[in-house]
Amino acid sequence: MIQPMSSVAIVTGAAKGLGRAYALALAGDGWSVVAADVLDPEPLVTEIEERGGTATGVVADVSDERSTEALAAATLDRYGRIDALVNNAAIFATIEKKPFDELTVEEWDRMFEVNVRGTWLCCKAVAPAMKAARGGRIVNVTSMTVPSGIPHFLHYVSSKAALVGLTRALARELGEWGICVNAIAPDYVPHDAAYAARQPEMAELIARQRCFPRDMTADDIVGTLRYLVGPGAGFVTGQVLYVNGGRLFSGV
Repeated sequence: MIQPMSSVAIVTGAAKGLGRAYALALAGDGWSVVAADVLDPEPLVTEIEERGGTATGVVADVSDERSTEALAAATLDRYGRIDALVNNAAIFATIEKKPFDELTVEEWDRMFEVNVRGTWLCCKAVAPAMKAARGGRIVNVTSMTVPSGIPHFLHYVSSKAALVGLTRALARELGEWGICVNAIAPDYVPHDAAYAARQPEMAELIARQRCFPRDMTADDIVGTLRYLVGPGAGFVTGQVLYVNGGRLFSGV
């Protein structure tokens, strides 16, 4: 049943980490949030509702076309509209760094299936509704690893670099319908304890490269997301906004 609601945003990879922060921020601003993840999104939905917000959880695998189509359909069935898509779902925390010639074909392909194909499929799934509405906001999440060229991370860096091209090309294709397509490039946020423990020196090394010499938090990013989906960014498209505390573009 369609319910009359405020603006509606889909956030992928919303169950934890940065996706959770994006979903909470948008819900706090009055958006109806569809929290999508391969993990159970219901704890996040409960948290949003306890804070007075509106949210729906959808278990979705962004690398699967039927799953992304079902995600868009579930959103339209519940809310009747899709105003924004935040393509946050990605493989990152489970990566074990290794030289490029030690990567397997399976590791390479899976990285692109989720990080690149998943973003494309989600854009493809929501595009009809946004075209019909003559507007919408798509925010892709790339990475500071692209300009930094961090070694031993080649499949991840390459996948995030692909999203820069995808963002710029898709902005041109969807501009006719008033749909803005942009990307955020966050710096390293040590929000995953297990990942951070495997390389405890990384956060400190990166922090020293910033104008603001401290750890970056999820809250440092949400303002940029709010801007890109908000009314003030209606003439901004095809852009990549770096949120990095003024970090130098050097690898670690």
